[in-house]
Amino acid sequence: MKSYTYSLLMAFFLVSTSAPVLAQKTVERHENGNKKYQGRVKNGLKVGKHSFWYESGEKQREERYDDRGILILIKEWNEEGKLTKEENPEEGFEKVRSEQFGKFKWLLARDGIGYHKLKGEQVFQPITGRSKMTLHYATYTLSGKEVDNSFRRKVPITVDLIKGNFIRGFLQGLSYFKPGDNGYIRVPAELAYGKQGADNVPPNAILVFQVRILSVQ
Repeated sequence: MKSYTYSLLMAFFLVSTSAPVLAQKTVERHENGNKKYQGRVKNGLKVGKHSFWYESGEKQREERYDDRGILILIKEWNEEGKLTKEENPEEGFEKVRSEQFGKFKWLLARDGIGYHKLKGEQVFQPITGRSKMTLHYATYTLSGKEVDNSFRRKVPITVDLIKGNFIRGFLQGLSYFKPGDNGYIRVPAELAYGKQGADNVPPNAILVFQVRILSVQ
């Protein structure tokens, strides 16, 4: 059936002095006028509730995303309105990641840091004399829980290796990576957020960073 799409811009303001963050709300309708889909996208990521309907008007599917764009709930109904599926797919991904981290052959570096490369040569001494590095990264706890992810945002970050504006363990781990490398860095809690923890990071948490190095200066 032909669908009609209407887009509405909705402004959501951060509690800060920065510019407002815009989220785009999209509504699609069936040819008979009943809603087919409704959801919001912010900074290129799906957020909040995304709903889908049958042409009859009965709810077909519901997806819920957190503010980081992680899919945390799926519900599905048949055309009679009976709930046929309800699950949190992220829980499954967390389990897979945790098992994967346990199977990696980590190379141990200084201060208890470990690294595992999917692509790139092994480096046994930290590389010095570099000032900046541009990369994509994702941060996980050892249990597989996602904390942050630039891959989702599709926007890499530039790390100042001299000023050290990131946790120490992450910076030390990056010193074993070259442009084009792709892999993981395991950081002990004392070189991460320690006893205090941080947003979405519990106290004394070992962190795992997935990194893809784009360029180095």
